[in-house]
Amino acid sequence: MSTEIKAIVLQTKSKYAKMYAGSGNAEDEIDIAWGNKDYQYVTLAKAVFLNAKEAREFGGNMYNKYKDKATELTIDIKTKYANDIRDGIDSASYTFDKYKTSPKKAKLIKWVVIDAVGNGLYDSIKFARDLVSEPSNVLFPEEYAERITDTLTPLGVTVKVYSQRQLEKMGFNLLLSVGQGSDRDSYVVVMEWNHGKGQPIALVGKGVCFDTGGISLKPSKGMGDMKYDMGGSAAVVGAMHSIASQKVKRNVVGIVGLVENMPDGKAIKPGDVVTSLSGMTVENLNTDAEGRLVLGDLLHYVQQEYKPHTIVDLATLTGAIMVALGSEMAGLFTNSTSLATDIVDAGQQAGEGFYRMPMGENWNKMIDSDIADFQNIGGAYGGSTTAAEFLYRFVDKEVAWAHLDIAGMAWEDKGKPITPKGAVGFGVRTLFNLVNKLSHTDHKIDKDMQY
Repeated sequence: MSTEIKAIVLQTKSKYAKMYAGSGNAEDEIDIAWGNKDYQYVTLAKAVFLNAKEAREFGGNMYNKYKDKATELTIDIKTKYANDIRDGIDSASYTFDKYKTSPKKAKLIKWVVIDAVGNGLYDSIKFARDLVSEPSNVLFPEEYAERITDTLTPLGVTVKVYSQRQLEKMGFNLLLSVGQGSDRDSYVVVMEWNHGKGQPIALVGKGVCFDTGGISLKPSKGMGDMKYDMGGSAAVVGAMHSIASQKVKRNVVGIVGLVENMPDGKAIKPGDVVTSLSGMTVENLNTDAEGRLVLGDLLHYVQQEYKPHTIVDLATLTGAIMVALGSEMAGLFTNSTSLATDIVDAGQQAGEGFYRMPMGENWNKMIDSDIADFQNIGGAYGGSTTAAEFLYRFVDKEVAWAHLDIAGMAWEDKGKPITPKGAVGFGVRTLFNLVNKLSHTDHKIDKDMQY
């Protein structure tokens, strides 16, 4: 009769061997020996992690290896990445099973990483993952706004919720046009964290709680996944949670637009022209290119009201970015090379990849309209870039701005060591790192972006 494993202890043994988490050779470098009946000792040659991502993957691998074999897990490795190992375990153990009547539970229920301090960003990332995981009949715009208020206010974040009636008076016509086909009201939520000096950094998120495509209806196959079309907003909300939880000494404003895109008789139609909050007119040629309409009004508003030195918006914006990058990296579009460097560095520290995509005046001309100031789609090709150019028309050309297209990163279809199938919480760590360690606030605008 086998004895139940109560703990696993990983101990350092050698200074020289390396273990690269997730590289396929982990089993070769872990020497397993049984002892003391109730314990499984795993002796590990000194782990040399090249970065935080490897440490997180190691933690995720350890959880997945022993989740059905042990009740307790203790990891004792002398490494500066102890918190990241624990973060990987926490991430890999995430489940969203609140709607299962008999959820399957892992045997492994307790884990300790020696030298890990505090809770890191796990609560913030879990909050973001829970938001993305909720079905849209539960997490609709009004409910989403309430959850933001209830969760962030106790942390000291000033939360301002603008109702549909208020938005109508304020002139958020682009954003409201997306939601006009839904029975659910649209909302804008502003989150203020004022604990620094000078102008704030602005984080802007697309919060389309469900996206049918509107009159330009999506195919039915896979439409159920469109509950995660608010992944950009969840990253912003999760980042604001992490910034407040860690009491970051910065001025930060987060803003999210919460809508549903539905094909009602009142829905916006292809060919309709709408006047934005900025006063510019937009011809809507495809109602499934709706996220940029939401972001356009948000970008104008946050600049007018808060005068940020830097703006970063996040959105599950285009399928085109997945054609280009798959589900390996997010697309990075920006008017500032120095800001791009900061974001890529913040992402590398977070274990989140970003690849800078091209922008330029020729792409910008592709969205010129015959009857309005511009239209919401370009031609047949370059869709992720023309979407970014649409957003750039709402940006003050002296403000450093970046657009992160996370369409391929917000949801994991197959499952990885630290991200089981489902919501990833992508972007929370990167935004936290960016805000916490922003190298400077005077990013220069690239000359070829000054058009």
